[in-house]
Amino acid sequence: MKLLIAPILLISTLLNYNIAYGNISGSKSSYQYDPQQKLTPTPQNYHPFYIYYIGRHGSRYISKAKPETITSQILEKAHQQNQLTPLGKNLREQINKIIELNQNKYGQLTDLGKGDIQHIAQRMLKQYPTIFQQKEIAIMSTTSQRTIDSAEAFLKPFRAIYPNAKIIQQPENEQILLRFFDYSPAYKKYKTSQPIKNAIQTLQEAPLTKKTVQHVIERLFNSSFINQLNNETNLKSVDQVTTTEFVIALFKIYQETLSFSNEKLEQNQINLGDLFTFTEKRWLSTVITAKNYLQIGPAFDENGIQIRIAAPLLRDIILSSDNDIYHNQIDANLHFAHAETISPLATLMEIKGTNKTTDFIENYHKYWQAERIIPMAANIQLIFYRNRDNSKPILVKLLLNEREMKLPIQTNHYPYYDWSLFKKFYLTKLDNLSLTPKKNAKDWLIHLN
Repeated sequence: MKLLIAPILLISTLLNYNIAYGNISGSKSSYQYDPQQKLTPTPQNYHPFYIYYIGRHGSRYISKAKPETITSQILEKAHQQNQLTPLGKNLREQINKIIELNQNKYGQLTDLGKGDIQHIAQRMLKQYPTIFQQKEIAIMSTTSQRTIDSAEAFLKPFRAIYPNAKIIQQPENEQILLRFFDYSPAYKKYKTSQPIKNAIQTLQEAPLTKKTVQHVIERLFNSSFINQLNNETNLKSVDQVTTTEFVIALFKIYQETLSFSNEKLEQNQINLGDLFTFTEKRWLSTVITAKNYLQIGPAFDENGIQIRIAAPLLRDIILSSDNDIYHNQIDANLHFAHAETISPLATLMEIKGTNKTTDFIENYHKYWQAERIIPMAANIQLIFYRNRDNSKPILVKLLLNEREMKLPIQTNHYPYYDWSLFKKFYLTKLDNLSLTPKKNAKDWLIHLN
């Protein structure tokens, strides 16, 4: 992997960082749908008749307790020494409330998450009524409870049409289709490789990060405790915590609180957003989300191992859709998985806005925005259209988070693509990756390098 870090460029870029783009939550963003957006009219004499859907689970409670542990124990230590500012005291109370809200719910869907998923399903039913002819829908999720619950939430509006629909999972040790990232030794090595660590460290040690961290802790602690933090603080459950680690943990909790509904936040008087300025939110989100860009995004090679691992799912899109179209027994093929499923697939398919790379890690957010690609409830939908004249080609349109997207395939009717050209393009891509239609996907992943 090639990583270029130009010290002078890095310092000047960060000191003059213009954060006029993006979101503050990255991949933890709740799902956003614009009801004013207009979809391109269906070509004359065509109608939608089949859909292949891959979706991420909805907004969830914080998945791991570590950020809470770091933040809570630092605040408690400062409280015992009477070193909290008024804002710090208020934060301590809020963190305790957040810990109570998350108790026994780590990683589970929030009410907001369930609602977002159901709204996607409702819009699908409304926009494509000719698809759902009471034949059958196939539903698969990973074995994670939040993806199972997402599938159930999605199915709720469909139950009147498909009362017997059942959600299936591949066996725990055979989740090749939706958890392909668990089966490649080369990918696991890549995720923790030195170039990845170096890139993350570059952002965490950047001048703007240090400046932001110092400003945040000065709002929360008195000077003598800040000196302790700057010299690293020992905790019961973590060896040492630096000021940067504390602020990053705190900001992660803030991002996670955005998965709660506004009503729940107001009811519990939770508002961590006041701890940070607008610029600080943007920058800290950029620092934290870099891990997504590097591990499941295009990083510095849009054809890298972190992208190629999605090939089994791309193959299934082609083969299953072709089979379902031919036999005409399934109305929809629905899948519920994770950000680690959606992002590599989007890049492998070369969906516009998902596969741009950069040699300078501090610039990645100009080209790749996690909040637009893999927010909570992120989804890729392939809508298939048939002409009343069966001699005409089948067309397919791809939506990313319900937005029409451009693909690297020739068409005279964007965003509609000839299915035969679509298949040819991606089967050629798969052939170049040596994943032929009959090749065992698990063996392919194990030997991928």
